[in-house]
Amino acid sequence: MSQTTVQQSFELTASDIPPSELKIDFVFGSIKPAMAKGKDVSEKGLNATARDLWMPSVSELSKLRVMDGLNVRIKDDGLAKHIRDLADSMKSEGFKSSKPIEVFIVEENGSSIPYISDGHCRVEALKLALSEGAKIEQFPCVTLPTKGIGLEDIVAGLVTNNEGRRLSTFETALVAKRLFSYGWTAERIGERLHFVPEYVVQLLEVVSAPISIIEMLQKGELSVGLAFETLRKHRGDAVRVLTEGLATSQKKGKKKVTKADLAGGRLAKVVKSQSTPLYEAAQSIAKDPGFAQLSDESQALLNGVLEDIANREKAAEEKALRAEAKAAQNGLDGADSEEKNDEAE
Repeated sequence: MSQTTVQQSFELTASDIPPSELKIDFVFGSIKPAMAKGKDVSEKGLNATARDLWMPSVSELSKLRVMDGLNVRIKDDGLAKHIRDLADSMKSEGFKSSKPIEVFIVEENGSSIPYISDGHCRVEALKLALSEGAKIEQFPCVTLPTKGIGLEDIVAGLVTNNEGRRLSTFETALVAKRLFSYGWTAERIGERLHFVPEYVVQLLEVVSAPISIIEMLQKGELSVGLAFETLRKHRGDAVRVLTEGLATSQKKGKKKVTKADLAGGRLAKVVKSQSTPLYEAAQSIAKDPGFAQLSDESQALLNGVLEDIANREKAAEEKALRAEAKAAQNGLDGADSEEKNDEAE
């Protein structure tokens, strides 16, 4: 069976992009009134049967709420195709219980209301499949705990609890920016989302990028690292530089712009490949008796470069030593643990 390749077209507007900050006040409600059957159940609850999962009837689907602004998915052709594919899968295979809808319960006017925290696309796909005649009677749900978590945990869960299509780089950047607005540091965000802090810093930079750059990130034509570097270096000219670089890349038959495709990129690549002989030449010049005859500005420039390299080398060595010490300590801790286990036996 032949497959048709769908070429995505992008014409994003600001309304297609979810907010980078989300601050909503709410109080968690009770799970049972929101989910279960029985006399104590809220009229706005899902009347679901319980087993390992809650299994509401599809007739209760309209009771699932979407919190305004929570979902970070960008409304583009890729999202529409993903929902279409999910709906087609549901029509032929049903709603897979291994991919349940995750909800959190909010207290509203005396009622406990289920809101979607993970599974926005699956809900839209289910609605589409049902409208096209799918024979699905129930759908699986799981609930977040009502104690010990808050809005920031739900926002972080858009990345860490995601059971469906992975978020794009920019969508992930929106999550990072929201957590940053809650006072989280790059280190804390990285720990929670399983990223190194340096990558989080890049995400926080590109989240405010122009729409043209967001489109390139969404289409996979640009890495977050190159977007970050170009925005830092070229600022207002970043869109032009990256657009021209992408055109150069496409002429080569490539789909993704790289640093070598940017203006001056080839020179940067050559300079990088010659960095060792350039460094050695700089050291030699600094030691030459004639170095003192250079202007103060030239001497300061060369000495500054050499000093910066020396400081970076020292920092790298110290980091390596700390890593070795930590590894050695972990080895000792493991040996102590084994010894204690032997003694216990």
